[in-house]
Amino acid sequence: MATYLPETAPLIEAAVKAEPQLLRAAESSFSLGARLQRLVYEPFKAVAARASLTRSFLSNPYLIIIDGLDECDDKEGVQEVIDTTLRFFKQNPSVPLRIYISSRVEQHIHSALASKGGVRLKDLANHCSRDDIETFMRNVFGAQAKANPVIRAYISQHGPWPSPSDAKKLVDHIGGSFIFASTLFKFIFTTAGQGDRSTPMDRLPLALNISPGLDVLYSQVFARAEDLPHFTNVISVITLLASPLPVSAIAELLDIQAYEVVHVLLELQAIIQVPGTDHTPVTLCHSSLRDFLTTEGRSGRFFVPPSFHARLVIDCLSCELKARRKMPTVNVLKLEFVTQTVAVQYSLIYGHSTHWYHGEPFFTATELGRLLQLRREVLEVVTFHEMAESINLVAIVLHSLFGYDRSKATIEEAISLHRQFTL
Repeated sequence: MATYLPETAPLIEAAVKAEPQLLRAAESSFSLGARLQRLVYEPFKAVAARASLTRSFLSNPYLIIIDGLDECDDKEGVQEVIDTTLRFFKQNPSVPLRIYISSRVEQHIHSALASKGGVRLKDLANHCSRDDIETFMRNVFGAQAKANPVIRAYISQHGPWPSPSDAKKLVDHIGGSFIFASTLFKFIFTTAGQGDRSTPMDRLPLALNISPGLDVLYSQVFARAEDLPHFTNVISVITLLASPLPVSAIAELLDIQAYEVVHVLLELQAIIQVPGTDHTPVTLCHSSLRDFLTTEGRSGRFFVPPSFHARLVIDCLSCELKARRKMPTVNVLKLEFVTQTVAVQYSLIYGHSTHWYHGEPFFTATELGRLLQLRREVLEVVTFHEMAESINLVAIVLHSLFGYDRSKATIEEAISLHRQFTL
């Protein structure tokens, strides 16, 4: 908003300076609705109210698009965002702003919208999007032709590309699905790496043979990259993360170099959003990819098993331990949290709460032994205020390990820790 309406920039900056937690999603005391109110609605309202604004601004409302609202896992947060938005427009009916929300019909979203006034609902289930797909295709192919000298040379020699017949076949094959269209176009215009000498013209006929079900497309794209170093680990991490991470954080968790993560991702751009920098989160083109990868009957050899959560618990704790050793007298959970890397922040939030919860049933005795050793090492460097929690976490691992070894030593250590905890 600050880019398209620069007058709001100083107001947004002032709000953040006054309340820095507005930008700290991980530990913010502000809800999603409150952040939307402070960072978007209030600055916009203030700018719109200025008498110096032109008539054209007031007569041509701005539009904010919220796409894929159903893909947000926080249902309560989604409902609060909707309530905050509706309340804002009820209190400010003349503000030159409109909100467009696209979403599948989820009950918590539909009920929040349908029960309030000021909302216009449109069911697009039966909407014929062929014309929209054709427009989308012309724009994509036109932009690629301008940017790619190989395509321009082909058109110069052979005429329009795609030909009218191929364009019709492509639109027919897409069948009205923008998700499939977007993925298919990425397949056509993305090379498979330095060894791939095919051109977009070569890949278009291949695209016409790809199943619209997307599973075949996913398998074909993964097959092109599966022999790369770290392929399985990179894909597994991205699939099971509780929150998207940038390349730099993925590399830190896996203890590899950022370029090694990028090397894998560049081969998968047809189905994974690869950011332009190492500090922007890596995301899936669509949530169906995660469903594919976590369903063994669909993904086959590319299946990401829930047991990989156990690996993530160990990776997160290793990452946390490295940070603690750099500043052993600091409570990294509180005072210095925001100064930690994204990977360390993620590890502190999700390492135990999410990945241990999902991975605990799948730990092997060897993995539990490794985790116990890491927990002991963390216990040696935590601050006094974190000691009780760290002892408790060691005890949890000991309890799980006892299920494997039934060892007297395991029980004795657990009893010793319990005594420390109660003193």
